Amino acid sequence: MITVSNVVKSYSELNALDSLSLEIKENSIFGLLGVNGAGKTTLLSALNGLIEIDSGTIEIFGLDIKKDKRAIKEISSIIPQHLAFYEKLTVKENLDFFAKIQNASNDALEKAIEINSLSSILEQTSSTLSGGQKRRLNIAIGLLNSPKIIYFDEPTVGVDPKSRNEILDSIKEYKNLGITVVYTSHYMTEIERICDEVAIIAKGKLVEQDILENMLTNRVSNKVSIEIVYNEDLNLKDVIIKDNSIIETTEEKLYFTIDALKAQNIAIKQIRYGSTNLEKHFLDISEASNV
Repeated sequence: MITVSNVVKSYSELNALDSLSLEIKENSIFGLLGVNGAGKTTLLSALNGLIEIDSGTIEIFGLDIKKDKRAIKEISSIIPQHLAFYEKLTVKENLDFFAKIQNASNDALEKAIEINSLSSILEQTSSTLSGGQKRRLNIAIGLLNSPKIIYFDEPTVGVDPKSRNEILDSIKEYKNLGITVVYTSHYMTEIERICDEVAIIAKGKLVEQDILENMLTNRVSNKVSIEIVYNEDLNLKDVIIKDNSIIETTEEKLYFTIDALKAQNIAIKQIRYGSTNLEKHFLDISEASNV
C-alpha cells in the first residue's frame, strides 16, 4: 500500500502539490491523469525520494519517505520518458552492465528479457533499434532490481501503435509478478486498457479517485465498449475504433459488431456495457471542477 497524506510541495509561490492525499493498493495498476502542470511528475519524484516534500507524509509498504528513503529506493524503479542506456552498446551489453551495477540476479535478467520480448535483438546495437524496441529496453533495465513498485512516466511517447500495444501487454504482466504499477499517460485509451484504479489530479489537488469500472459505467448510457486483441487489419463499419484494440458501439449494434469480429477471427477480451470513455469523463470532471 502506498499512502500519500496531505502532501505539499511548493516552488516559489506555486503549489505543485497542494495538500494532496491518495492511496494506491498493492499489486494494482494505478493510473495518474492530469493535464500538463497538474502535478503528476512532481508526485512521481516525491514518491521516489527525488525531491523533498514541504509537509505531509508518504508511506510506501510501511516505509516513511523521509526516514527510509534508501530502503524505498531499493524496492522501487522509475521508467523515465527519456532513454537511459548506452546507444553504442548492444542490447545484451546494456542489460549486463546495468544488471551488474544493480547486483541483479540471473533470474531477474532473464525475466526482464522475456517479458519485454528482447531475445531476438540481444546482439543488436542499441542505436539501431526502433523507437518501440528502445522503449522496451528502457523498461527492461528498470526491472533488473526486482522492484515491488514500478513508476511509468509517459512510457509510450513517440512509439508506433504496434509497439505501444506490446509495451502495454508487458506492463499487464508485471501485475502477475506481484509488482505494483503507477502509470501516467496522456493517452486515455492506455489507461482504460491496463489500469485497475485511476486518480485525476489538477493544480496539485486530487479531483477524483475511483476504480476504473466505476468511472466508466456509473451512468445511464446505451454505449458499449469492446476490448479486442490488437489487430492492424481491423475493418469494421459504423463503429469507433481506438488504437486498433478498443471498439465503441451501441447496444443496438452490439450483436452485429460481435458477428463482424467473429467473421474476421478477432478475439474479444472484454465487453463493458453502459460505458462512457475515459476522455469524456476526464473532460466532464475537469469542467465541473473548473480546472
